[in-house]
This record gives sequence, C-alpha cells and structure tokens, in this order.
Amino acid sequence: MKNKLLKLIILILMFISWSNIPVLAKQEVSDENMRQSVIAYKKGVQLLKIKNYDDAITSFQKALEYNPKLSDAYYNIAQIYVFKKNYDEAYNNYTKAIAINPRDYDSILQAAKISYNRKNYSLVLKYLNYIPEDYAKYYVVKQLYKDAKEQFELQSAKVERSKISNAIPNKRVIIDKFDSPAGVVVDSEGNIYVSCYSSNSIVKVDKNKAKTDFVKDYLLEGPVGLAIDKYDNIYVANFEANNVLKITKAGTVSIFMDKVSKPYFLYIKDDVLYVSEQGNNVVLTYNLNVTGN
Repeated sequence: MKNKLLKLIILILMFISWSNIPVLAKQEVSDENMRQSVIAYKKGVQLLKIKNYDDAITSFQKALEYNPKLSDAYYNIAQIYVFKKNYDEAYNNYTKAIAINPRDYDSILQAAKISYNRKNYSLVLKYLNYIPEDYAKYYVVKQLYKDAKEQFELQSAKVERSKISNAIPNKRVIIDKFDSPAGVVVDSEGNIYVSCYSSNSIVKVDKNKAKTDFVKDYLLEGPVGLAIDKYDNIYVANFEANNVLKITKAGTVSIFMDKVSKPYFLYIKDDVLYVSEQGNNVVLTYNLNVTGN
C-alpha cells in the first residue's frame, strides 16, 4: 500500500509559505482543516500498516471531510477495498481520485485492471491511453493494453456474429428421416427427391409429405449427388458404380454417363450438367440439349 504522506506534508508547507497564492485559493481549505486532514490521513496510514482496514477507511474518510480534494485518501480507500475484494467500491474510489487528479496514473491503472476483469475492454483501452510512456510501471500498461486489445477485437467479432445470427430467423423445418441422405432435388410440382446412400434408393416426398421409395433399382450403387433438369429428369451421381444415372419422371433408370471415377456432386445450369469427379480430381460438363423427356 503506498504512502503519499511526505508529499502531502511538503505541499502543505508550500501552501502556507507561498505569499503570492490568491486569497480565494487559500480559502478553499483552511489551514486548520488542512492540519486536521493531515492528522486523520496519518492515522489512516498507521492503521493501514497494522491491517486495521475498517478503521483505516474511517480515518481516510475523515481526512476527506476536512479536505475533499485529497485524492491520495481515495486511492488508499480503494486499495483497501481491493484487498477486501469489494471491487465496486474500489473502482468508485479510484475514479474519485482520478477526477481530482487526472495524472494519478496509479489510480488509472488500477481502474483499468478492474475494468478488464469486468470485460469492459473498450474502457480499459480508454484508461490506458492516458498513461504516458515514462510512467514507472509502463511495462504493466503495455501488457494490459495488448491483452485488452485482443479481447476487445474478439468481443467485437462475437457481437457482429450475434447481429448476423439475430438478423436471420431460424426457419428450419425437418421434412423426415432418411437412410444416409446425400443429395436432394425438387421437381416442378414441388415433390422432393432424396438420394439415400446406404439403402441404394431414391426416396420421394410429395406435397402432402407422404414418403415412398421412388426408385430402388439394382443400378443404384451408393447414390450421392442429384440434379434435375427442366423436364424433371433426375441425374444421380452413382458413387460406387462410377457412373451417372438418369431417372425419368416415370421412374425409368438408365446409365447416362459411364466410366466417371467417383462422381459426387451434380449441378445443372442452362442445359449443362456439371459433375465433380473425385477419383480424378476434376469437374466434368455435359451439354444436355434436352428436347424432350
């Protein structure tokens, strides 16, 4: 706990001896009040040394009654509250010390530490910006500033993600359960088709949510990606059989592209079928030029 008593006594002597001090300034704290303030402050320091914290607080508060601008008293009261783990009271007294003496860098640093524990990182950075580099404990300031800046950036990113999440309403609706679903398409009538990898089937869910096996054919071997053209023909990436199947609207199955090594994802745009061929790490295209079913 720091003792600023010597500095305070020197200031008192200077206060009494300087003849050119304006009269109004002298009247702010009378000589008697200044003397009583020093007595109470000194008693508080002695009580602090023997760890009589409650009586020390009372003495420092008494000193402030005589001299409300005694920032060191607020600092010492704050230090006691830190020891007592009453950080709210500690912070309040640090800020009072800072209000009286904006260059009380010890109080500013302590207020910044409490703000850091409260996760108010923007306030920590604001406090630390007031402390000059020639401050004796600037190495502590630098480390705290670095930590607070990192936490502030993480906190800001989290807030932004939260804003985005809140802006997008959660409208997920579970259609049904499927056996290893891998691909999904919807036809022009709103029917949903799902490729089921494990059961080697294409399942249909109609507009009334009725689920049926649309295709369960011997040609299906590990169906994954699906695509559908403007005539509602469905194309299937037949992963295990190394080919792409075509299923008509009526459910007829045929091999559309053969010798495709591990086809996975399918997509149709402007009558062009895109196929990702994982076995060769390439993407294939096929011009459908569909003129009929």
